[in-house]
Amino acid sequence: MRRREFVAGVAGVARAQAGGEADRMRSWLKRWLAAFNDADLAVYQAFVTRTAPSVVPYLDDDLSVREISGGFDLIAVETATAGSITALVRDRAWDRRSRLTLQASGDQRLDDIAFAGAPVGEPIPRLSEAMALKAAREKIEGEGLAGRFNGAVLVARGERVLLREARGLADEAARTPNRPDVRFCIGSMGKMFTAVAVMRMVEAGVVSLDTPIRACLPDYPNAAIADRVTVRHLLTHTGGTGDIFGPGYDGRAGASAEPADLVAMYGGRDPLFEPGSRWGYSNYGFVLLGRILERVGGRPYAALVKAAVFEPAAMTATSLSADHAGTTAAAYTGARATGLKPLGSYVGLPAGGAYSTVDDLHAFVVALRAGKLVRSETLRAMTQPLVVAGSAHWGLGFPIRERNGLRYYGHGGAAPGINGDLAVFPDFTTITLCNRGHPAAACLADFVGARLPASGAT
Repeated sequence: MRRREFVAGVAGVARAQAGGEADRMRSWLKRWLAAFNDADLAVYQAFVTRTAPSVVPYLDDDLSVREISGGFDLIAVETATAGSITALVRDRAWDRRSRLTLQASGDQRLDDIAFAGAPVGEPIPRLSEAMALKAAREKIEGEGLAGRFNGAVLVARGERVLLREARGLADEAARTPNRPDVRFCIGSMGKMFTAVAVMRMVEAGVVSLDTPIRACLPDYPNAAIADRVTVRHLLTHTGGTGDIFGPGYDGRAGASAEPADLVAMYGGRDPLFEPGSRWGYSNYGFVLLGRILERVGGRPYAALVKAAVFEPAAMTATSLSADHAGTTAAAYTGARATGLKPLGSYVGLPAGGAYSTVDDLHAFVVALRAGKLVRSETLRAMTQPLVVAGSAHWGLGFPIRERNGLRYYGHGGAAPGINGDLAVFPDFTTITLCNRGHPAAACLADFVGARLPASGAT
């Protein structure tokens, strides 16, 4: 069974197949939606426990999605075959659409329940700046009261902050409220910092985009990766270097997670595919970039990224560790109705896991666009769509996507109990951070980004 999470992508639509097996799967879909949408979340808990025991480890994720989404409405069945059905569904609380896939063995057992992102569908009318901000404030207030938004959000036009709000609790036990200056774990959003630090090294001529790993890490264990994977491949996720998360990493609880330790752990692996032949999201690739920075920069990654990014951008509340002055939000899984479950702190890596605030991330964008971190021509190169990645493109460390037809660059972050989104549009920047899992921040980011004007019209 694969790990189940919301992912960007568009599956091909096939005609639903007729017959008894397809009808059986339609029955499963009807039963699943009824349980998922029940106002009493205990009904869904009982349904999964009874019919899908292999899915029980992911039940907290499902309950969180149920609470944040407000439930799903069925739009259409896309495929129905023996043992599998895929349907397009719409959030009741947000604009978001998803693809739901159920796999079953007979009438009594579900083998898997999977979600994937889907296009919103019909374009959403854009509003004036004033009306978009009014709609955003009303949505934040309503979803905060309903418990579907637990975090902070900032909207800016250049340096000017237009909206800065927070809802929910940073610490449930202490009843500490979320505020815009609360620090949240930002997950993979931290890859932007690594990419900027690398490109500063490229500008300085210390490395080039076509430098192979071996030139910086001569003792790298796997020759195929050391000789054929370049800095460019790592920045664009085209090196085939794979992930770090899984049983091996999870079993290291409390152990060191420095880049050198992870290279020692994973450095013997072969590439998953021919470097440069295609895209494949790689957390380990950014760990390698962090290790390269350490070797060529002569300092630990934490010190290097602080000097290269945090200090010149005046990001005083950002660090790789949860231990920092100010309030840091705890991460929670599950649903409020059935009891939120606090998680421990994440460890900041070159692949993500830093802690920051919406204010600091805005400062990062302002410094980036002002040429304080990299030259303007370097930023243009980093945010050009170089590689096709599902429904998005990838530049040098930045994904490039569209929100309601308007292109932006930035990065998201998601892990159990955390979710974040940063989007830089031509005229606006939106930043959303939550201490609940995906898609808590993404839903609000989609809502706001879809309604702001395409130009700066007020």
